[in-house]
Amino acid sequence: MRERHRFWQRALRLLSLEIPREALSAFLDGEHSLHQEMWLRSLRKEKQQIDITIPLAEVPFVIIDMETTGFSPQQGDEILAMAAAKTLNGIVKERYFTLVCPEKAIPPHISALTGIQAKDVLHAPRLREALRSFLSFIHGGVMIGYHIGHDLSFLRHFLWKYYRTKWAAHFFDMQPMVEMILRCSCPTFDEALQYYEILCQKRHTADGDVEAMAKLWKVLLEELKQRNIETLRDLYAALSMR
Repeated sequence: MRERHRFWQRALRLLSLEIPREALSAFLDGEHSLHQEMWLRSLRKEKQQIDITIPLAEVPFVIIDMETTGFSPQQGDEILAMAAAKTLNGIVKERYFTLVCPEKAIPPHISALTGIQAKDVLHAPRLREALRSFLSFIHGGVMIGYHIGHDLSFLRHFLWKYYRTKWAAHFFDMQPMVEMILRCSCPTFDEALQYYEILCQKRHTADGDVEAMAKLWKVLLEELKQRNIETLRDLYAALSMR
């Protein structure tokens, strides 16, 4: 009787987090269910509004990048690697990187591009596990990346697939920022790196690309400051006028 009471207590708490009823069983079973509940509660807090009057120099921006097997998680493409860097005023404070063991074989052309072979991910965590540590790392920051929409599509897809929850943290794409500053088209990350003479020693690796993006972000912050774009409000306004 007592166990049944505890079960329903937990079920009600999870429903308060807006977890669909059909997904409750995934969280009510297993030894990590309490940890998952706390983790989901922290994700819910990401939806809270942030003060857009905060100077950009004081905003914790988190640069993210993923290596994937394709462009569409809905069509079965998977995440192979995830990297992130916590920054403050353009300075990297902490880094994160993990390989991910996919469910299916890595396509040869993806191995050729990223350098990730089957033997490299043999002992890597599965995405369900890696996703928790990745999201815990980037929690509380404003995400930023070059063509970040690609990464966010995978993040949102698998967060819903595994945990039946949505996540709507604040984010910016570096690409329209670069075009706004340069006043010309700059569709690729490589073109932005070339313009600012930034060397990326490990291109098409998640950690290598994050390292290069961190260097680019430091330059962009200075460029924004010179244009009197000093707060999140200023940045939102400037980008909305493109």
